[in-house]
Amino acid sequence: MLNLRKMNDLSQRLLLSGTAIIIVALLIFFSYHPIVNILLVLTIATITGVAIWEYAQMAKSKGLQPASKLMIAVAVFEVIAFYISSAYPEFSKLALLIIILGFISFFIAHFKETSNALLNIAVEFFGVCYIALPFSFMMAILYPFSSQYALQDGRWWLFYLITVTKVTDIGGYFAGKLWGSRPLARQLSPKKTVEGAIGGFVSAVLLSVIYSLLSQAFSMSSFHLGLIHAIWIGMVIGVLAQIGDLAESLLKRDAVVKDSNSIPGVGGILDMVDSLLFTSPVVYFFIRP
Repeated sequence: MLNLRKMNDLSQRLLLSGTAIIIVALLIFFSYHPIVNILLVLTIATITGVAIWEYAQMAKSKGLQPASKLMIAVAVFEVIAFYISSAYPEFSKLALLIIILGFISFFIAHFKETSNALLNIAVEFFGVCYIALPFSFMMAILYPFSSQYALQDGRWWLFYLITVTKVTDIGGYFAGKLWGSRPLARQLSPKKTVEGAIGGFVSAVLLSVIYSLLSQAFSMSSFHLGLIHAIWIGMVIGVLAQIGDLAESLLKRDAVVKDSNSIPGVGGILDMVDSLLFTSPVVYFFIRP
């Protein structure tokens, strides 16, 4: 009975994950169409808002009272502002302005209720930086508007980011299942092993090298990734993806929750993107001149 339940859960997870992959792939592929462009920006902003809500719920389970609605507003505006800052040079400082105004607003929100103000403000500002900024970087990777690196096709780089990051998770899972014996971080994630971590790391480097070979084989000027660069950025992603996974596990352990949400088959938005939150800044700064 237990095995049957596990099989049903796995089937449901695979179905939802497969559907999500197809939708994301289609959105990215057609992302340069004006209508899809707007739809994708709004979708990323919405996902950011949900992830912030999940984070705020974890904070509340610790007895804190962060200003959830304000956090969501600042995070959503930051994602949209980042897009506008990239697309329109005359608004290049808009994203920075939103962060500053958000920081100030977190203080103002606690002027009437001073209890745990220090902790709540710290939680609020950290949450925006932890979630909204990486999502903003993903969007900036997809839409490299700057004339200095506009020759790069952001769709390829976003595919690269997502697939190399996620293959780290997949490689780690299967390597851990096959050869795992030594715990990696027993208190954070008892099922993760050193062997699994090595498998995830190697998987990231191998896929990154494959991208490099493909870019050279097809002379892709819009996605140029040299072999040496592919190796070292694959290594960095292979490490940071796993740190990002463990980082969210740390937050969940502290909040005493199993998943960040109760979405059937996937848990929560944070559970799905935790590794990307740590790897997206790497690719963003790599492709910038």
